[in-house]
Amino acid sequence: MPVRVQESTVSLRDRWHSGERWVQDQIHVREEVEGASAIFRPYLTTQMQEFVPSLEYMFLGTLDSRGRPWVSILTGPKGFMKSTHGKILEVVVKGNKDEEPEEVSDPLYSNLLNGESFGHGEKTMWSGVALDFSNRRRNKMNGVLYKDDLLVNDEKTGELHVMLTVEQTIGNCPKYVTIRELSYQTQESSRSGSARFDLDDDHGLTELHQTIIRQADCVFISSRHIDESLPDLTSGMDCNHRGGNPGFIHLDGRTILFPDYSGNRFFNTLGNIAEDERVGLLFLSFETGDTLQFTGRAKIIFGQESQTLYPHAQRLVQVELDSVVFRKAAVPFRMHTKELSPYNPRVPGHRLPADAPGAGESTMAQLTNIIRHSPDIATFHFQTSRPIHYQPGQYAVLDFSQLNTTGYRHMAPENPRSLNDDYIRTWTISSAPDPATKTDAAVAWKDSSNFTMTIKRKAGGLLTSILHSIRSASQVHLTVPLVCTGGEFILPSGTDKSALQKVAFISGGIGSTPFISMIRGLRQVAKLSSPLSIHWIMSVSQTLESLPSILKELCGSSGQDNASSEGLDLKVSVFLTRESPGEGRHASLLDLNGVQVFFKRLDDQSVAEVVPDLTERKVLICGPDSFMDAVRAMCDKMGVSPESVLTEAFNF
Repeated sequence: MPVRVQESTVSLRDRWHSGERWVQDQIHVREEVEGASAIFRPYLTTQMQEFVPSLEYMFLGTLDSRGRPWVSILTGPKGFMKSTHGKILEVVVKGNKDEEPEEVSDPLYSNLLNGESFGHGEKTMWSGVALDFSNRRRNKMNGVLYKDDLLVNDEKTGELHVMLTVEQTIGNCPKYVTIRELSYQTQESSRSGSARFDLDDDHGLTELHQTIIRQADCVFISSRHIDESLPDLTSGMDCNHRGGNPGFIHLDGRTILFPDYSGNRFFNTLGNIAEDERVGLLFLSFETGDTLQFTGRAKIIFGQESQTLYPHAQRLVQVELDSVVFRKAAVPFRMHTKELSPYNPRVPGHRLPADAPGAGESTMAQLTNIIRHSPDIATFHFQTSRPIHYQPGQYAVLDFSQLNTTGYRHMAPENPRSLNDDYIRTWTISSAPDPATKTDAAVAWKDSSNFTMTIKRKAGGLLTSILHSIRSASQVHLTVPLVCTGGEFILPSGTDKSALQKVAFISGGIGSTPFISMIRGLRQVAKLSSPLSIHWIMSVSQTLESLPSILKELCGSSGQDNASSEGLDLKVSVFLTRESPGEGRHASLLDLNGVQVFFKRLDDQSVAEVVPDLTERKVLICGPDSFMDAVRAMCDKMGVSPESVLTEAFNF
């Protein structure tokens, strides 16, 4: 089928609609996130194209004929969703042709067929979140459905075949997601009791409905901001997950209230609500497979009131429920709670049982050493209270809230952004864990009780300034909770183990950190199961004292095999943007294996000269936002497929 591509006329760097901008202004983060919309992609990345088909469920937001959002859960065996092109997500649900029609059907089917349409009736909107409860990985997306791409849509049997056009995607953080274990039902459950009705004085929620809501540790919410007059991709739907400890959702009659905990500060959902109050909600009983779907009208509550009800929330979302669809045993599997998110703040009036998953002792990280590379760059060594799991290239999230002694303030003219600082920070891990095997591809990694992070002091940055002010780890005794590790910025895995995999790293400044971790990990593997070629382009202002020693560790000196790893071919091109050949500080770099040095800024011509086969490689980019934007533009100009480009971004 032909792939329909809509090009935006608005810069990727500041693609926020009016509602998102308004909320960002209220929270005093507008300037901070101004360029962050560049991390959205108008397609499914290669990693997403691999991730989504591995799932057995998907959460989808659609619009009914009145324009009201609904959230549904689609289920099927692995592979029921697939993407052979980054602009298309194909979904095939076989349905239950041999069973009696469901008493109450999911609104999804009528919405896809008869939902509010746009573009002179040729398309409708959709939004989705692909979430793996086993590891908290989450990708968000939205797009349009053209009417002729709805191939099969049987409301009675649940059979569905649809080709969804993708317009925006983003990787989301693992915050507030409960880890669950999936198991399928072996016995058929009764569907008696399903219902569809409007909420009013005569029709309210049953006791079962109320229990599902009050015991929930997550809710899925779909929202909308649709303006066809906009010539870009700021218009559309959003679907996402909101989580917390059981009891974090408050129900009073037909009014639902839940906190908006600290997130990526983009405010896609809240921005939509600011412009259009209509939302859809989905509650899922993981123990019974029951689903509870709502449409309603939402508003945002800011300020002291939110802090009073939920001390760790900076905002509340209040939803007046209008219509409900309750479906008994709608989901064919059950999920067992393994671990509540370590991010979850405690809910006032609710105490978790001591044996509740995730309710036990936090993993603590103690600062044990500091190695300084320059006045503004240092490597911080941490030891954890119990072994943790991470892959080279991933990040660690640390909670420094013990350093916050100011409490709630309504105004802070000297630093407005500090009002919403949760003292939680995310940095890339620069160390690498030991591989599970020394003689094969490093696809599995041992748990580790130590990790390092190389951190640059940020101008005006609160916590980086505090960390860099510490003279000695032994004098401070800093121990903080390690919230989690994670991230998708890892080495891509090849499908053909015998074929040469070719990768390019392009880093700017401190953006070299994840690549150092990746190469350190690879160097611990004596023999890779498939050959790997890496060409690393490193753009730095000047030769720091630590750079020669780090590259010597990764590359080895000329004539030495101390850094060899069978199957790995590593070349490094260092671009020194503020250093001249006569200064001599770079001399020690010239004695390293596979390292060449250039004294100029990085441009597309330079990239083409040092990596002439760039279009054949997976390209990983890390650095300041402006640097990544520029390199992405270079890659596009040189003909590199967008699906082959992966950038590092912390969206929380």
